[in-house]
Amino acid sequence: MIKAILLDGDGVTLVKQGYFSDKYAREYGVPVEKIMPFFKNEFKTCQLGKADMKEELAKYLSKWGWKESTENFLQYWFTGDTLPNEAVINKIQELRFAGVKCYLVTDQEKYRAGYILEQLEFNKKFDDCFFAFELGYSKTMPEFFNVVLKKLDLKPEEIMFFDDEEEDLRIAARLGIRTKLYRDLEDINIVMNLR
Repeated sequence: MIKAILLDGDGVTLVKQGYFSDKYAREYGVPVEKIMPFFKNEFKTCQLGKADMKEELAKYLSKWGWKESTENFLQYWFTGDTLPNEAVINKIQELRFAGVKCYLVTDQEKYRAGYILEQLEFNKKFDDCFFAFELGYSKTMPEFFNVVLKKLDLKPEEIMFFDDEEEDLRIAARLGIRTKLYRDLEDINIVMNLR
């Protein structure tokens, strides 16, 4: 019996629109090779809550041709790159009404997490949200799911996890969590109808 479902952010509850680095490179005429070092290094540290993204971005923005404030950069990034998947969000509300607890699990740093909670109102649409920056682990680490399991106080087999990344699913499955690769809403419908 599935008592709770975990849902990923980008690609499941948020519409995946490609990489922000590619979009910025295209719109501002900056070679993507100049942008990628941040995302391969400092950004990952920010996701784990070990650095502040505003401070880390300050080292890069002038090199990227950004002439406004860091705050404006984050606003440009989040408003154009963080859209709710309304069909999935509506399904979550149905499931919650039916008594299934629904939780967001996502590799976010604190500023984008704040945007997701407050501007998109995910704090009202989920029973709780688990962010990498708060837990100190990403979904590629078993420790992430161990912390979630402890907080939910459920057996792994009572939880279903939907993600669009197979690596994250493999990590959760090794701990006994039931998993399903998300491609579209029908994947959630099929699994939840069988529970």
